[in-house]
Amino acid sequence: MENKTRSLLTRVPPSIAGAIIVAACGSGSNVTSSSSEQTSASDAVSGGSGTSARIALSAATYTFPASSKGQVTIYRTGSTAGAASVGFKTVDGTATAGIDYTASSGTVTWQDGDASPKSVIVAVTAQAAGKNFDISLTSIEGSASFGAPSSAVIDVEAAGSASGAVTLSWTAPTTNTNGSALTNLAGFDIHYGKSASAMTYRIAIGSVSVLSYVIDNLTSGTWYFEVFAVNSAGVQSGPSSLVHTAI
Repeated sequence: MENKTRSLLTRVPPSIAGAIIVAACGSGSNVTSSSSEQTSASDAVSGGSGTSARIALSAATYTFPASSKGQVTIYRTGSTAGAASVGFKTVDGTATAGIDYTASSGTVTWQDGDASPKSVIVAVTAQAAGKNFDISLTSIEGSASFGAPSSAVIDVEAAGSASGAVTLSWTAPTTNTNGSALTNLAGFDIHYGKSASAMTYRIAIGSVSVLSYVIDNLTSGTWYFEVFAVNSAGVQSGPSSLVHTAI
């Protein structure tokens, strides 16, 4: 396997800035690039107070491995004025709740001024391999309306398709983007998936001393990765630059 390395710059409100190097061990040629962009995560998901708020899923299709817990992300975009909440639920397809996956339903809520993405974790079993089911947004309350997509298909990968591993490594940031010393770094989050627009898997690392991580049981194809820094208040940085590797 060959290493793929990119220089990544985190960005966060209240901003954590620092170089994060992600080395992905997989097949394919070496790729190196850098980013100096320092736009905050809130800038990426909020269109400002003059824009009507929309709530939507991050993708129309998600792909999860069998015997795993996958992440579905829900965004509030546009205006952040006022509180808003949205209901969600899973719906059987060829996969059956209670056998192939754990049925999930509930509500996620944004307070006034909040534009942070919300995550729903869905567990699938080994029996779900090769099957699918849906997740839908069901109702909205407060200062928002439905965006698109409001429903998505969750495909579960066929059994026996795992074929590779990736090693990610990074250096911890030491300063905030305002130039002050970063004293409350708490850990890192890794988001990854088989689409740059649907990073459906998440790994939370609750230690500042863990600066590398091996992700295994990856199926063949191209995988995309982002690293986030997290401080002790639970504030997450904006994503690093995107890196990818072929398995």
